[in-house]
Amino acid sequence: MSKLETLSILYIAVFLTRIGFGVILVLFPLYLPIPKTQSAFAGVVTAIYPVVEGVSALPVGAYVDRKGRRKVFVVGLGLIAILSLLIGLSNNLVLVGGAHGLEGLAAAMVTVASLTMITDLTVVTNRGVSMGGFDLANLAGYGVGIVLGFVFSGVFAADLGASFLVVSAILGVSAIAVFLILREPAHIAHERRSLKEMYSSLTSDVAAILPVWFALTVVLGFYIFLPRIIARMGKTDLSQSAPAILLVLVLLGAGAILFGRLSDKFGRTKIMALGALGEIGFLLVLPEIFGPLISIPPGTPWIDSYNKVGPIGIVAGVLFFLGSALVPSILAFIGDNAAKESRGSAMGLYSLMLSGGIAAGLILAGIADDLGGVQAVFYSAAIIFSGLSLTSGYLLYRNSQLGSSASVGGKAPTSST
Repeated sequence: MSKLETLSILYIAVFLTRIGFGVILVLFPLYLPIPKTQSAFAGVVTAIYPVVEGVSALPVGAYVDRKGRRKVFVVGLGLIAILSLLIGLSNNLVLVGGAHGLEGLAAAMVTVASLTMITDLTVVTNRGVSMGGFDLANLAGYGVGIVLGFVFSGVFAADLGASFLVVSAILGVSAIAVFLILREPAHIAHERRSLKEMYSSLTSDVAAILPVWFALTVVLGFYIFLPRIIARMGKTDLSQSAPAILLVLVLLGAGAILFGRLSDKFGRTKIMALGALGEIGFLLVLPEIFGPLISIPPGTPWIDSYNKVGPIGIVAGVLFFLGSALVPSILAFIGDNAAKESRGSAMGLYSLMLSGGIAAGLILAGIADDLGGVQAVFYSAAIIFSGLSLTSGYLLYRNSQLGSSASVGGKAPTSST
């Protein structure tokens, strides 16, 4: 089986998995038996998932390096299917919170294994566009899942638990299909190593890029919290927004492929900087258009919708599109600088930062919403992202001045292809 065929199968599997996650993203805030006035508590409960994912990320990465990628990916898919089934059986807060937390372990397995396989199957000259393909599969899957989530919120309004049963079926079929057709890519395995030894194999450039990656995942946590904010503002029917959300996510995925290719040609850090500027600008503009956007009545024509938002909506769209440059360039950067025998560990570190950032973002978003509403949420996200992005920029500049060929532990990194 060629590398392209294996990548295609992997993208399809990721797409199907994210459909399930997209449905959960919409329905989970509605399914939790928590009063609308307790946003901070809802943020804490929702954050259990990324916390568990973060705690398990490094051990999962080490296991992937030692035992292989495919089995971890398949088991992760199957576990998510089973846990989604349990969530659908009852909205008891303890059961839902516990199952949702364990889904974090399964998510770490799926994310770390898939990214490690993509790194195995690519080289420096095409890794950016391949990571862009991964991001497209992610975003398109989430988009379809969000559309289904809005549909399910109406169809299963009397029993939202049934929606999670449908999600369980989708993920279960995905796990079976992947088990039957996906093959393990060629890779270098290594024996058990301590977390300290894993960390020592990372280059100083990988360490330097972690603040901006963490900042991006914090912002993602803020975005994930949006359904809760919208519900608090009295907007319970967003089904008319579903097609627009799907379109936006697909365009972002297309942007990820475009910017991933540009990072292959012009360098990772230049494209990262472009994406960071776009993300900061979007967060600063978003509070001005958020209210008008969610207030557009169902069935409003596109031209009338534009008139309600104004030209600032186009500016926000351009800035948001530029932000799509961040994910493929960062993922490719990590893959480029990871030793061949430690790719799973490096992607485990990525997943750790992803989970920690989302958890922090969910909690901070809940606190900001309780204290100052929508403006406090997005302006605080802009401050956090700007500060950590500047930190990464400084660290990368310092490495360029000192010579970044040394690893964090003082060893030369293994060339990654």
